[in-house]
Amino acid sequence: MPSLRSTRQSMLWLGVTVVLVTAVGVVGREVLRAKTNRALVAAYLIPIDNHTRVKPTWWYSVDLALPRALRSGEQLTLPAGASVMLVHADSGVAEPVTGPTTLSLLQKPPSEPDALVSPLSEIVSVVNTKERNDRTVIITSPVGITRYLNPLITWTAREGMTYDVAVTDSADEVVPPRVARGVRPPIALADLQTPQRRQLGIDRNYTIIIREANAPTIAAGAFFLTTTDAKLENPVPTTPADLIAEAAAAMAKMPTRTGDAWLALSRLPTAWAGSELGVRLRIRVAAGLGLTDDLNRALAEARALKSP
Repeated sequence: MPSLRSTRQSMLWLGVTVVLVTAVGVVGREVLRAKTNRALVAAYLIPIDNHTRVKPTWWYSVDLALPRALRSGEQLTLPAGASVMLVHADSGVAEPVTGPTTLSLLQKPPSEPDALVSPLSEIVSVVNTKERNDRTVIITSPVGITRYLNPLITWTAREGMTYDVAVTDSADEVVPPRVARGVRPPIALADLQTPQRRQLGIDRNYTIIIREANAPTIAAGAFFLTTTDAKLENPVPTTPADLIAEAAAAMAKMPTRTGDAWLALSRLPTAWAGSELGVRLRIRVAAGLGLTDDLNRALAEARALKSP
């Protein structure tokens, strides 16, 4: 029978071993975190249910409740039964992936800083902000190109102010504009008054003009183009996973569907909007639209973010 002294020594060495193993794991995780913070992003894992788990190198299997970056060269293990939407950072293409599988991708450096690919610290350092103008009206959707033939028209409205809105066909000045008077955002294009059909045409340029109600001067204007695959029945996504995937696809390639991305991001739950992918997209969209307050908030959240 072992003596009390030998038992105590065994317990002591067991405790030391546990501490050392834990310390090595923690140090390894922190070293990996510091390294991946400076690495390019190859893709984003978007959970599509409440039971998804992944296993990073040097750490235990963890819940995947929010989108997570998969950095170039990093390995993540997806266990059996787990499903994610894998969104490629350079193309915005989304593909479903089901475990068991090991995920690892390599990403080529972009020719210039890319909001979805480059290290987040690099993105933060190159974004410039402008002074806020409380009287500025900014059209937030549709802007750039849109996949909606009955888009939701949104803009930054001052408290208590109503606006007149017009959508004109840039290619045909004879066609009467679609108009609405004394309204506030949002307003669907189909709700504007017009003698022509309610929906827009495919692959066609349009102009939005907004002014304060009955004011003589234009407050804001924007051009946009409908895509060649635009459809009237295209619905705006409803689930967080589909919303953030829509925004990523809209902003991954030029020309961007900036207004479509803003519309999707504006409907995200707070936690999803605060994820790394959400923050990166918000920086890109806010900078593109000139939304100073939104951009400053996203930049502040980016500086405070820590990789999983």
